[in-house]
Amino acid sequence: MKALHIHVGPRARRHLARHGLQPHDVGVIPAAAGGPKGLILGPLDRFIFGEWLTRSDHIVHLVGASIGAWRMATACLTSPAAAFERLEHDYIHQDYTLEPGQTRPSARHVSERFGESLQAFYGGRVGEVLYHPRLRLHIVTSRGRHLLGREHRIRTPLGYLGAFLANAVHRKAMGAWLERVVFSSPLPLSGGTCTPLPFATHDYRTRQIALSPANFNPALQASCSIPFLLQSMRDIPGAPPGAYWDGGITDYHLHLQYNAPATGGAPLVLYPHFQKAVVPGWLDK
Repeated sequence: MKALHIHVGPRARRHLARHGLQPHDVGVIPAAAGGPKGLILGPLDRFIFGEWLTRSDHIVHLVGASIGAWRMATACLTSPAAAFERLEHDYIHQDYTLEPGQTRPSARHVSERFGESLQAFYGGRVGEVLYHPRLRLHIVTSRGRHLLGREHRIRTPLGYLGAFLANAVHRKAMGAWLERVVFSSPLPLSGGTCTPLPFATHDYRTRQIALSPANFNPALQASCSIPFLLQSMRDIPGAPPGAYWDGGITDYHLHLQYNAPATGGAPLVLYPHFQKAVVPGWLDK
């Protein structure tokens, strides 16, 4: 257990001193972007969702960006421990074809293959994710604005340069280039109304869209679409038109002000993470 470090805030420390850590105390579980680093948490994911959290029956909000969104969507599947094992296998065994003269696969090819893998992974099972009786999924994406509203070989690099410079001045200023768009599970029997977000949004320009069978795969792929390595996802059903990229651009490690009352009373945020630092956005690395 030397590899596991526990960091708590003062209120959480007081709660743990009185009650210990119980499954019914956890209202939110974030999952950061970070590519293959997210696989480090595989054994912990399998334990939390396959064993520990099943001992409670309350609502838990899962917030994920990039690989974290893939992990949290996987947590909503029936038999999550087996699903996490498959996620790790599929991630490690990704394979892309190099065309003659290429030194790395094209963004188009990677996006096509990744989309196919997501379809194979969740095919016929999207309902398990969207309508889970207890888990409410929130997939974080980054929607381009102005120059970044459509992917282009010249406009996109210029747009990300603008976003980088704006972020260097103030994080909120980057909202002129990229906005946070969160795709959330629908409330049961609501006709498609979004589950309320379990975090405040005054920190950054934010929209919320209800997840549906039509937009689940595009939203999840968008959240994993690293600029220049994959293509953006365009015009996701039910969402404003435009180019959608990796959720880690706006919220790399989900450094958010979580809102305990929205979780139905469970006071704690349990954040399995692969490093001590929590970096707000991809451009802050």
